[in-house]
Amino acid sequence: MASRVDLRDVLEDEFYVLDLDGSLYYADEYEGGDEQFRALVDKEVHSKSVARERSPHIRYLSKLRLAESEPFSDAGHLSYLPNGALMLDLLKDYSTSVVLSIGANPVITSIMYDLEVSAIKKHAELFGQRMYKVKPGKREFVLRYAACFGQFALLRRKYITYRDLPLRIFELADSYRYEQRGELTGLTRVRRFFMPDMHVLTRDLDMAMDEFRFLYKKIFEEGRKFGFEYYSLYNVSVDFLTNHIDFLKTLLEIDGKPVLVRTVESGKYYWVLNVEFHYIDSLGRPLETATVQIDVGNGERFEIEYVDEDGVKRNPVILHTAIHGSIERFLFEFLEEAAKMEKRGEKPRLPTWLSPTQVRVIPVNVTQHLEYSLKVADVLEENGIRVDIDDRDYSLGRRIKDAESMWIPYICVIGDAEVRDSTLSVRSREGWNERLNVDQLVDIINKELDGFPRRPLYTSRLISRRPSFI
Repeated sequence: MASRVDLRDVLEDEFYVLDLDGSLYYADEYEGGDEQFRALVDKEVHSKSVARERSPHIRYLSKLRLAESEPFSDAGHLSYLPNGALMLDLLKDYSTSVVLSIGANPVITSIMYDLEVSAIKKHAELFGQRMYKVKPGKREFVLRYAACFGQFALLRRKYITYRDLPLRIFELADSYRYEQRGELTGLTRVRRFFMPDMHVLTRDLDMAMDEFRFLYKKIFEEGRKFGFEYYSLYNVSVDFLTNHIDFLKTLLEIDGKPVLVRTVESGKYYWVLNVEFHYIDSLGRPLETATVQIDVGNGERFEIEYVDEDGVKRNPVILHTAIHGSIERFLFEFLEEAAKMEKRGEKPRLPTWLSPTQVRVIPVNVTQHLEYSLKVADVLEENGIRVDIDDRDYSLGRRIKDAESMWIPYICVIGDAEVRDSTLSVRSREGWNERLNVDQLVDIINKELDGFPRRPLYTSRLISRRPSFI
Protein backbone atom coordinates (compact mmCIF):
# COMPACT_ATOMS: atom_id res chain seq x y z
CA MET A 1 0.00 0.00 0.00
CA ALA A 2 1.31 3.44 -0.94
CA SER A 3 2.63 5.60 1.90
CA ARG A 4 1.45 9.16 2.35
CA VAL A 5 4.22 11.73 2.26
CA ASP A 6 4.44 14.54 4.78
CA LEU A 7 5.30 17.86 3.13
CA ARG A 8 8.22 18.22 5.54
CA ASP A 9 9.72 15.07 4.03
CA VAL A 10 9.53 16.11 0.36
CA LEU A 11 12.87 15.76 -1.43
CA GLU A 12 14.35 17.24 -4.59
CA ASP A 13 14.41 15.27 -7.85
CA GLU A 14 11.70 12.85 -6.80
CA PHE A 15 8.37 11.78 -8.27
CA TYR A 16 5.17 11.90 -6.25
CA VAL A 17 1.46 11.58 -6.97
CA LEU A 18 -1.01 14.17 -5.75
CA ASP A 19 -4.24 12.24 -5.27
CA LEU A 20 -7.81 13.51 -5.48
CA ASP A 21 -8.06 13.61 -1.70
CA GLY A 22 -5.16 16.07 -1.64
CA SER A 23 -2.69 13.55 -0.24
CA LEU A 24 0.84 13.16 -1.59
CA TYR A 25 2.20 9.67 -2.29
CA TYR A 26 5.46 8.22 -3.56
CA ALA A 27 4.93 7.67 -7.29
CA ASP A 28 6.67 4.30 -7.41
CA GLU A 29 4.29 2.99 -4.72
CA TYR A 30 1.07 4.53 -5.96
CA GLU A 31 -1.34 2.07 -7.57
CA GLY A 32 -4.32 4.28 -8.34
CA GLY A 33 -5.32 6.12 -11.50
CA ASP A 34 -6.52 4.73 -14.80
CA GLU A 35 -4.53 2.99 -17.51
CA GLN A 36 -3.61 6.24 -19.22
CA PHE A 37 -2.31 7.78 -15.99
CA ARG A 38 -0.27 4.62 -15.43
CA ALA A 39 1.21 5.10 -18.91
CA LEU A 40 2.40 8.58 -17.87
CA VAL A 41 3.91 7.21 -14.65
CA ASP A 42 5.63 4.39 -16.55
CA LYS A 43 7.13 6.85 -19.01
CA GLU A 44 8.28 9.54 -16.57
CA VAL A 45 9.08 7.54 -13.43
CA HIS A 46 10.14 4.16 -14.78
CA SER A 47 11.33 5.21 -18.27
CA LYS A 48 9.16 2.51 -19.84
CA SER A 49 7.99 2.74 -23.43
CA VAL A 50 4.37 1.68 -23.84
CA ALA A 51 4.75 0.85 -27.53
CA ARG A 52 7.49 0.96 -30.12
CA GLU A 53 5.21 0.77 -33.13
CA ARG A 54 5.13 3.47 -35.77
CA SER A 55 2.51 6.05 -34.88
CA PRO A 56 -0.62 5.80 -37.07
CA HIS A 57 -0.62 9.55 -37.64
CA ILE A 58 2.51 9.17 -39.79
CA ARG A 59 0.60 6.88 -42.13
CA TYR A 60 -2.22 9.42 -42.30
CA LEU A 61 0.18 12.20 -43.29
CA SER A 62 0.86 10.26 -46.48
CA LYS A 63 -2.61 8.80 -47.02
CA LEU A 64 -4.35 12.19 -46.76
CA ARG A 65 -1.52 13.93 -48.66
CA LEU A 66 -0.75 16.32 -45.84
CA ALA A 67 3.01 16.43 -45.34
CA GLU A 68 6.32 14.76 -46.09
CA SER A 69 9.90 15.08 -44.92
CA GLU A 70 12.11 17.56 -46.75
CA PRO A 71 15.32 15.84 -47.95
CA PHE A 72 16.90 19.13 -49.08
CA SER A 73 16.70 20.50 -45.52
CA ASP A 74 17.88 19.32 -42.11
CA ALA A 75 16.18 16.28 -40.59
CA GLY A 76 12.98 17.10 -38.73
CA HIS A 77 11.80 19.70 -41.25
CA LEU A 78 8.55 19.00 -43.11
CA SER A 79 7.03 20.17 -46.37
CA TYR A 80 3.25 20.57 -46.34
CA LEU A 81 1.12 19.84 -49.40
CA PRO A 82 -2.00 22.00 -49.96
CA ASN A 83 -4.23 19.86 -47.73
CA GLY A 84 -1.71 19.95 -44.90
CA ALA A 85 -0.99 23.64 -45.36
CA LEU A 86 -4.70 24.39 -45.15
CA MET A 87 -5.14 22.33 -41.97
CA LEU A 88 -2.09 23.94 -40.37
CA ASP A 89 -3.43 27.41 -41.19
CA LEU A 90 -6.87 26.56 -39.80
CA LEU A 91 -5.28 25.42 -36.54
CA LYS A 92 -3.22 28.61 -36.40
CA ASP A 93 -6.39 30.64 -36.96
CA TYR A 94 -8.19 28.73 -34.25
CA SER A 95 -5.37 29.05 -31.69
CA THR A 96 -5.17 32.77 -32.38
CA SER A 97 -8.94 33.19 -31.99
CA VAL A 98 -8.83 31.51 -28.57
CA VAL A 99 -6.16 33.81 -27.15
CA LEU A 100 -7.86 36.86 -28.68
CA SER A 101 -11.05 35.84 -26.87
CA ILE A 102 -9.22 36.14 -23.54
CA GLY A 103 -7.65 39.51 -24.31
CA ALA A 104 -4.24 38.66 -25.74
CA ASN A 105 -2.27 41.20 -27.76
CA PRO A 106 -0.61 39.60 -30.82
CA VAL A 107 2.89 40.70 -31.84
CA ILE A 108 5.48 39.54 -34.39
CA THR A 109 9.14 39.47 -33.39
CA SER A 110 12.49 38.33 -34.81
CA ILE A 111 13.48 34.67 -35.09
CA MET A 112 17.18 35.14 -34.12
CA TYR A 113 18.87 36.64 -31.06
CA ASP A 114 22.40 37.64 -30.06
CA LEU A 115 24.03 35.17 -27.67
CA GLU A 116 26.30 37.90 -26.33
CA VAL A 117 23.34 39.60 -24.68
CA SER A 118 23.55 38.37 -21.09
CA ALA A 119 19.82 37.71 -20.65
CA ILE A 120 19.72 35.72 -23.91
CA LYS A 121 22.86 33.82 -22.99
CA LYS A 122 21.55 32.86 -19.54
CA HIS A 123 18.16 31.77 -20.88
CA ALA A 124 19.90 29.69 -23.56
CA GLU A 125 22.11 28.03 -20.95
CA LEU A 126 19.02 26.98 -18.98
CA PHE A 127 17.45 25.55 -22.15
CA GLY A 128 20.46 23.37 -22.91
CA GLN A 129 22.05 22.33 -26.19
CA ARG A 130 18.87 21.92 -28.28
CA MET A 131 19.49 25.13 -30.23
CA TYR A 132 20.21 26.14 -33.80
CA LYS A 133 23.06 28.62 -33.89
CA VAL A 134 23.97 30.88 -36.81
CA LYS A 135 26.98 33.12 -37.28
CA PRO A 136 26.42 35.53 -40.19
CA GLY A 137 29.42 37.63 -39.15
CA LYS A 138 31.49 37.87 -35.99
CA ARG A 139 28.47 37.62 -33.68
CA GLU A 140 26.76 34.33 -32.85
CA PHE A 141 22.97 34.16 -32.85
CA VAL A 142 20.46 31.55 -31.75
CA LEU A 143 17.26 30.80 -33.63
CA ARG A 144 14.36 31.09 -31.23
CA TYR A 145 12.93 27.91 -29.75
CA ALA A 146 9.85 29.76 -28.42
CA ALA A 147 8.61 33.36 -28.40
CA CYS A 148 10.25 34.25 -25.05
CA PHE A 149 13.22 36.19 -26.43
CA GLY A 150 11.22 38.38 -28.78
CA GLN A 151 8.38 39.16 -26.40
CA PHE A 152 10.66 39.83 -23.44
CA ALA A 153 12.96 42.05 -25.51
CA LEU A 154 9.91 43.98 -26.70
CA LEU A 155 8.35 44.36 -23.25
CA ARG A 156 11.56 45.58 -21.58
CA ARG A 157 11.45 48.66 -23.83
CA LYS A 158 7.85 49.56 -22.98
CA TYR A 159 6.29 51.65 -20.23
CA ILE A 160 3.95 49.41 -18.25
CA THR A 161 1.93 50.25 -15.13
CA TYR A 162 0.02 48.13 -12.63
CA ARG A 163 -3.19 49.17 -14.42
CA ASP A 164 -2.03 47.19 -17.50
CA LEU A 165 -1.72 43.93 -15.57
CA PRO A 166 -2.37 41.14 -16.22
CA LEU A 167 -0.93 41.89 -19.67
CA ARG A 168 -1.20 39.08 -22.23
CA ILE A 169 1.19 39.06 -25.21
CA PHE A 170 0.88 36.43 -27.95
CA GLU A 171 2.86 35.30 -30.96
CA LEU A 172 2.47 32.35 -33.28
CA ALA A 173 6.20 31.76 -33.28
CA ASP A 174 8.08 29.98 -36.04
CA SER A 175 10.45 28.03 -33.75
CA TYR A 176 13.54 25.83 -34.06
CA ARG A 177 14.87 23.16 -31.71
CA TYR A 178 17.81 20.91 -32.48
CA GLU A 179 16.17 17.73 -31.20
CA GLN A 180 18.14 14.48 -31.15
CA ARG A 181 18.00 12.86 -34.55
CA GLY A 182 16.90 9.47 -33.20
CA GLU A 183 13.84 11.08 -31.57
CA LEU A 184 12.56 12.79 -34.72
CA THR A 185 9.25 11.32 -35.79
CA GLY A 186 6.19 12.53 -37.70
CA LEU A 187 4.59 15.62 -36.19
CA THR A 188 5.50 14.82 -32.59
CA ARG A 189 9.20 15.55 -32.66
CA VAL A 190 10.41 17.99 -35.29
CA ARG A 191 13.13 20.62 -35.45
CA ARG A 192 11.02 23.35 -37.02
CA PHE A 193 7.51 24.01 -35.71
CA PHE A 194 4.92 26.68 -34.93
CA MET A 195 4.32 27.54 -31.28
CA PRO A 196 1.23 29.59 -30.30
CA ASP A 197 3.11 31.18 -27.42
CA MET A 198 1.53 33.55 -24.90
CA HIS A 199 3.18 35.33 -21.99
CA VAL A 200 1.27 37.06 -19.25
CA LEU A 201 2.78 39.77 -17.05
CA THR A 202 1.36 39.83 -13.52
CA ARG A 203 2.00 42.04 -10.49
CA ASP A 204 3.05 39.34 -8.05
CA LEU A 205 2.77 35.67 -7.24
CA ASP A 206 -0.83 35.98 -6.03
CA MET A 207 -2.00 37.48 -9.33
CA ALA A 208 0.13 34.94 -11.19
CA MET A 209 -1.59 32.05 -9.41
CA ASP A 210 -5.04 33.49 -10.20
CA GLU A 211 -4.09 33.81 -13.86
CA PHE A 212 -2.49 30.38 -13.81
CA ARG A 213 -5.70 28.79 -12.54
CA PHE A 214 -7.68 30.56 -15.28
CA LEU A 215 -5.32 29.32 -18.02
CA TYR A 216 -5.17 25.83 -16.51
CA LYS A 217 -8.95 25.56 -16.72
CA LYS A 218 -8.89 26.97 -20.26
CA ILE A 219 -6.45 24.28 -21.40
CA PHE A 220 -8.69 21.51 -20.10
CA GLU A 221 -11.77 23.14 -21.64
CA GLU A 222 -10.05 23.35 -25.01
CA GLY A 223 -8.85 19.75 -24.89
CA ARG A 224 -12.22 18.36 -23.85
CA LYS A 225 -13.95 20.36 -26.59
CA PHE A 226 -12.24 18.00 -29.08
CA GLY A 227 -12.37 14.84 -26.96
CA PHE A 228 -8.76 15.11 -25.73
CA GLU A 229 -8.29 14.15 -22.10
CA TYR A 230 -5.04 15.45 -20.62
CA TYR A 231 -2.92 13.96 -17.84
CA SER A 232 -0.86 16.47 -15.89
CA LEU A 233 2.76 16.44 -14.83
CA TYR A 234 3.65 19.12 -12.28
CA ASN A 235 7.32 20.08 -12.40
CA VAL A 236 7.56 22.12 -9.21
CA SER A 237 10.22 23.53 -6.91
CA VAL A 238 10.24 22.07 -3.42
CA ASP A 239 9.59 25.49 -1.85
CA PHE A 240 6.58 26.17 -4.05
CA LEU A 241 5.13 22.72 -3.42
CA THR A 242 5.40 22.98 0.35
CA ASN A 243 4.26 26.61 0.58
CA HIS A 244 1.43 26.49 -1.97
CA ILE A 245 0.01 22.99 -1.70
CA ASP A 246 -3.51 24.42 -1.26
CA PHE A 247 -3.18 26.20 -4.61
CA LEU A 248 -2.13 22.95 -6.29
CA LYS A 249 -5.17 21.23 -4.79
CA THR A 250 -7.44 23.77 -6.51
CA LEU A 251 -5.85 22.78 -9.82
CA LEU A 252 -6.42 19.13 -8.98
CA GLU A 253 -10.17 19.84 -8.87
CA ILE A 254 -9.99 20.90 -12.53
CA ASP A 255 -8.17 17.68 -13.48
CA GLY A 256 -10.62 15.45 -11.66
CA LYS A 257 -7.94 12.75 -11.45
CA PRO A 258 -4.50 12.22 -9.86
CA VAL A 259 -1.52 14.20 -11.12
CA LEU A 260 2.14 13.25 -11.32
CA VAL A 261 4.54 15.56 -9.46
CA ARG A 262 8.26 15.94 -10.10
CA THR A 263 10.18 18.06 -7.61
CA VAL A 264 13.19 20.19 -8.53
CA GLU A 265 15.70 22.16 -6.53
CA SER A 266 14.33 25.54 -5.47
CA GLY A 267 15.90 28.36 -7.48
CA LYS A 268 17.41 26.05 -10.10
CA TYR A 269 15.11 27.17 -12.94
CA TYR A 270 13.46 30.44 -13.87
CA TRP A 271 10.09 28.83 -13.08
CA VAL A 272 8.65 27.56 -9.80
CA LEU A 273 5.80 25.60 -11.41
CA ASN A 274 5.80 24.14 -14.91
CA VAL A 275 2.80 21.98 -15.79
CA GLU A 276 2.97 19.71 -18.83
CA PHE A 277 -0.35 18.40 -20.15
CA HIS A 278 0.04 14.96 -21.73
CA TYR A 279 -2.18 13.52 -24.44
CA ILE A 280 -2.29 9.71 -24.69
CA ASP A 281 -2.10 8.56 -28.30
CA SER A 282 -3.79 5.57 -29.97
CA LEU A 283 -0.90 3.29 -28.92
CA GLY A 284 -1.13 4.36 -25.27
CA ARG A 285 1.90 6.64 -25.38
CA PRO A 286 1.89 9.96 -23.45
CA LEU A 287 3.05 13.08 -25.28
CA GLU A 288 3.34 16.61 -23.91
CA THR A 289 1.12 19.12 -25.68
CA ALA A 290 -0.10 22.19 -23.81
CA THR A 291 1.87 23.85 -21.02
CA VAL A 292 1.64 26.68 -18.49
CA GLN A 293 4.45 27.92 -16.23
CA ILE A 294 5.02 30.46 -13.45
CA ASP A 295 8.27 32.31 -14.20
CA VAL A 296 9.85 34.27 -11.33
CA GLY A 297 13.24 34.89 -12.94
CA ASN A 298 12.98 36.41 -16.40
CA GLY A 299 11.27 39.64 -15.35
CA GLU A 300 14.46 40.66 -13.57
CA ARG A 301 16.82 38.95 -16.03
CA PHE A 302 15.37 40.81 -19.02
CA GLU A 303 14.83 44.02 -17.01
CA ILE A 304 11.08 44.06 -17.65
CA GLU A 305 9.45 46.52 -15.27
CA TYR A 306 6.06 47.92 -14.37
CA VAL A 307 5.26 50.93 -12.20
CA ASP A 308 3.11 50.17 -9.15
CA GLU A 309 0.51 52.47 -7.56
CA ASP A 310 3.23 54.10 -5.41
CA GLY A 311 5.39 54.93 -8.44
CA VAL A 312 7.90 52.18 -7.63
CA LYS A 313 9.34 50.08 -10.47
CA ARG A 314 8.95 46.34 -10.00
CA ASN A 315 9.66 43.19 -11.98
CA PRO A 316 6.55 41.23 -12.95
CA VAL A 317 5.95 37.54 -12.42
CA ILE A 318 5.48 36.05 -15.89
CA LEU A 319 3.34 33.16 -17.06
CA HIS A 320 4.31 31.13 -20.12
CA THR A 321 1.58 29.18 -21.86
CA ALA A 322 0.78 27.39 -25.09
CA ILE A 323 -2.90 26.53 -24.72
CA HIS A 324 -2.81 24.02 -27.58
CA GLY A 325 0.86 23.11 -27.55
CA SER A 326 2.63 23.41 -30.89
CA ILE A 327 0.43 23.54 -33.99
CA GLU A 328 2.05 20.32 -35.22
CA ARG A 329 1.16 18.45 -32.03
CA PHE A 330 -2.33 19.96 -32.12
CA LEU A 331 -2.76 18.41 -35.59
CA PHE A 332 -1.24 15.16 -34.29
CA GLU A 333 -3.97 14.93 -31.64
CA PHE A 334 -6.74 15.11 -34.26
CA LEU A 335 -5.05 12.45 -36.37
CA GLU A 336 -4.54 10.19 -33.36
CA GLU A 337 -8.20 10.58 -32.39
CA ALA A 338 -8.99 9.31 -35.91
CA ALA A 339 -6.64 6.38 -35.29
CA LYS A 340 -8.57 5.55 -32.10
CA MET A 341 -11.79 5.50 -34.16
CA GLU A 342 -10.20 3.13 -36.65
CA LYS A 343 -9.00 0.94 -33.79
CA ARG A 344 -12.60 0.71 -32.54
CA GLY A 345 -13.77 -0.38 -36.01
CA GLU A 346 -15.26 3.01 -36.88
CA LYS A 347 -14.56 5.14 -39.95
CA PRO A 348 -11.73 7.51 -39.06
CA ARG A 349 -12.68 11.14 -39.55
CA LEU A 350 -11.73 14.72 -38.82
CA PRO A 351 -14.00 17.51 -37.58
CA THR A 352 -15.77 19.15 -40.52
CA TRP A 353 -14.16 22.54 -39.82
CA LEU A 354 -10.69 20.99 -40.12
CA SER A 355 -11.32 18.77 -43.16
CA PRO A 356 -9.55 20.18 -46.25
CA THR A 357 -12.58 19.35 -48.44
CA GLN A 358 -15.87 19.52 -46.54
CA VAL A 359 -18.18 18.52 -49.40
CA ARG A 360 -17.39 16.53 -52.53
CA VAL A 361 -19.89 16.74 -55.36
CA ILE A 362 -19.86 13.77 -57.74
CA PRO A 363 -21.88 14.04 -60.96
CA VAL A 364 -22.94 10.59 -62.13
CA ASN A 365 -22.44 11.64 -65.75
CA VAL A 366 -19.99 14.51 -66.06
CA THR A 367 -21.39 15.68 -69.41
CA GLN A 368 -25.02 15.70 -68.30
CA HIS A 369 -24.76 16.64 -64.62
CA LEU A 370 -21.78 18.99 -64.35
CA GLU A 371 -23.77 22.20 -64.84
CA TYR A 372 -26.04 21.50 -61.87
CA SER A 373 -23.02 20.31 -59.84
CA LEU A 374 -21.33 23.67 -60.45
CA LYS A 375 -24.44 25.52 -59.27
CA VAL A 376 -24.51 23.47 -56.08
CA ALA A 377 -20.82 24.17 -55.49
CA ASP A 378 -21.41 27.90 -56.01
CA VAL A 379 -24.06 27.96 -53.27
CA LEU A 380 -21.84 26.06 -50.86
CA GLU A 381 -18.87 28.33 -51.54
CA GLU A 382 -21.01 31.43 -51.06
CA ASN A 383 -21.72 30.10 -47.56
CA GLY A 384 -18.04 29.63 -46.73
CA ILE A 385 -18.02 25.86 -47.21
CA ARG A 386 -15.09 24.15 -48.92
CA VAL A 387 -16.41 22.09 -51.83
CA ASP A 388 -14.84 20.35 -54.80
CA ILE A 389 -16.21 18.43 -57.78
CA ASP A 390 -14.93 15.08 -59.00
CA ASP A 391 -15.34 15.63 -62.75
CA ARG A 392 -12.89 12.91 -63.76
CA ASP A 393 -13.80 10.28 -66.34
CA TYR A 394 -13.88 7.45 -63.79
CA SER A 395 -16.70 5.18 -62.69
CA LEU A 396 -19.06 6.45 -60.01
CA GLY A 397 -17.92 3.70 -57.64
CA ARG A 398 -14.25 4.64 -58.07
CA ARG A 399 -14.96 8.30 -57.39
CA ILE A 400 -17.03 7.56 -54.28
CA LYS A 401 -14.28 5.26 -53.02
CA ASP A 402 -11.67 8.00 -53.58
CA ALA A 403 -13.78 10.48 -51.60
CA GLU A 404 -14.18 7.97 -48.79
CA SER A 405 -10.43 7.35 -48.72
CA MET A 406 -9.83 11.08 -48.12
CA TRP A 407 -12.27 11.14 -45.17
CA ILE A 408 -14.48 13.78 -46.80
CA PRO A 409 -17.35 14.55 -44.38
CA TYR A 410 -20.11 14.90 -47.01
CA ILE A 411 -20.33 13.25 -50.42
CA CYS A 412 -23.10 14.50 -52.73
CA VAL A 413 -24.02 12.34 -55.72
CA ILE A 414 -25.92 14.07 -58.53
CA GLY A 415 -27.81 12.15 -61.22
CA ASP A 416 -30.93 12.66 -63.30
CA ALA A 417 -33.31 12.56 -60.30
CA GLU A 418 -31.28 15.12 -58.35
CA VAL A 419 -31.13 17.51 -61.32
CA ARG A 420 -34.88 17.09 -61.93
CA ASP A 421 -35.85 17.66 -58.28
CA SER A 422 -33.10 20.20 -57.43
CA THR A 423 -31.82 17.93 -54.66
CA LEU A 424 -28.70 16.09 -53.56
CA SER A 425 -28.10 12.50 -52.50
CA VAL A 426 -25.93 13.10 -49.44
CA ARG A 427 -23.70 10.53 -47.70
CA SER A 428 -22.19 11.64 -44.42
CA ARG A 429 -18.95 10.30 -43.00
CA GLU A 430 -20.85 9.63 -39.78
CA GLY A 431 -22.98 7.07 -41.59
CA TRP A 432 -26.30 8.59 -42.63
CA ASN A 433 -27.68 8.92 -46.21
CA GLU A 434 -30.42 11.39 -47.10
CA ARG A 435 -31.94 13.27 -50.00
CA LEU A 436 -31.58 17.00 -49.20
CA ASN A 437 -31.70 20.29 -51.02
CA VAL A 438 -28.60 22.44 -50.98
CA ASP A 439 -29.98 24.89 -48.38
CA GLN A 440 -30.62 22.05 -45.96
CA LEU A 441 -27.06 20.83 -46.38
CA VAL A 442 -25.76 24.36 -45.82
CA ASP A 443 -27.70 24.58 -42.55
CA ILE A 444 -26.31 21.24 -41.32
CA ILE A 445 -22.71 22.18 -42.10
CA ASN A 446 -22.96 25.74 -40.79
CA LYS A 447 -23.99 24.40 -37.39
CA GLU A 448 -20.83 22.27 -37.35
CA LEU A 449 -18.66 25.21 -38.42
CA ASP A 450 -20.06 27.67 -35.90
CA GLY A 451 -17.24 29.15 -33.82
CA PHE A 452 -14.47 27.74 -35.98
CA PRO A 453 -12.29 29.45 -38.61
CA ARG A 454 -13.05 29.21 -42.31
CA ARG A 455 -10.68 29.29 -45.26
CA PRO A 456 -11.19 28.48 -48.95
CA LEU A 457 -9.80 25.46 -50.74
CA TYR A 458 -6.07 25.62 -51.34
CA THR A 459 -6.32 23.98 -54.75
CA SER A 460 -8.62 23.78 -57.80
CA ARG A 461 -12.30 23.11 -57.24
CA LEU A 462 -12.34 20.72 -60.22
CA ILE A 463 -10.35 17.61 -59.39
CA SER A 464 -9.48 17.01 -63.07
CA ARG A 465 -7.46 20.25 -63.01
CA ARG A 466 -5.36 19.41 -59.96
CA PRO A 467 -1.73 18.27 -60.21
CA SER A 468 -1.50 14.53 -59.66
CA PHE A 469 0.53 14.82 -56.44
CA ILE A 470 -2.34 16.74 -54.82
